[in-house]
Amino acid sequence: MDKYFYALTVIGRDKVGIVASVAEVLYEKGISIEDSVSTLLGDQFTMTLIVSSEKNYGVLEIKKAFAKARRDLELSVSLRRIEKEEAKTREPENLYSVSVYGEDRVGIVYFVSKAFAENSINILDLRTRLTKSETPMYVMIMEVDLPQDMSENELKKILDDACKKINVDYSVRKIETYEL
Repeated sequence: MDKYFYALTVIGRDKVGIVASVAEVLYEKGISIEDSVSTLLGDQFTMTLIVSSEKNYGVLEIKKAFAKARRDLELSVSLRRIEKEEAKTREPENLYSVSVYGEDRVGIVYFVSKAFAENSINILDLRTRLTKSETPMYVMIMEVDLPQDMSENELKKILDDACKKINVDYSVRKIETYEL
């Protein structure tokens, strides 16, 4: 039997019951959760999911099923159909954890991500936080997949150049296995 895949995002002010409401809609439509991530950003709870169904739903039909949850929990819901190949997570080949940190300033994410894009380094996961100290520190933690032929020293050279422009520090660690 064919499966049909969708990318679903949900965001709203954090409150009890968001996950349960989203899961209920999916359950009632016979839609499976293939992959998901959820987090709290400020006071906004966000969910991104890859879901599938054996029924070929139209995007609008699924979005309409979220009407009650959108209204009751004040959620924004976005949905798009994706191809089966897009639903699979590609295994990284040359995985590293990169932490960038320094005094908070505009441009930290921009300069580092631009340097990575220019060197074909794929950012797989990105988290940022501003510490709550007397002098706020900006912390950015990423999982990145380097091109197969790129060395750790080449990665450090790219980071040296980017971080000097914005006066921040970094650390790098090779990740040997990819785990959930």
